[in-house]
Amino acid sequence: MSDAATVPLIEPGVDSNGIKTGDWKAPIFGCFDTFVPNALMTFACPCVTLSQVLARLGSFPYTTALITTYSLAVYFVVAGSLNRQWLNVLSAVLAVGLAIFKWNLRTKVRTMFAIPGVWWEDALCTIFCSCCSLAQIATHVESYTPGACSFDAKATLQGYRL
Repeated sequence: MSDAATVPLIEPGVDSNGIKTGDWKAPIFGCFDTFVPNALMTFACPCVTLSQVLARLGSFPYTTALITTYSLAVYFVVAGSLNRQWLNVLSAVLAVGLAIFKWNLRTKVRTMFAIPGVWWEDALCTIFCSCCSLAQIATHVESYTPGACSFDAKATLQGYRL
């Protein structure tokens, strides 16, 4: 009988969705391997990349994720321009919350695909190079088509048993 935490494999190192298991598909600074759209989209429109990843993993509907992340981005711009102390405090709390969310996302993806690593590595990658970490996740779950800039989400991957 199989373990409930095991990702169903169709061949060694690949799950039933054709996604690589056991190792990251690209290294942490591998976003420049597919500059368009991965690095470009992640650095210029991180809201879109994060929403595409969340939709691909089935965590949130694409539109919901996009509206939420874009609203946060607009809030940060407006709060920064108003320079009010209470807005700055709220911005700091939201920024920490977003960093924790991305850290948790990276840890979940690493667990889903049986990628070796530790929580503090996920934390360091997310805190010190958030865009590269997000691009690495996007590459791994194949949330974009290399060479094509698209603001649409790809199909949701079939579920995993965790």
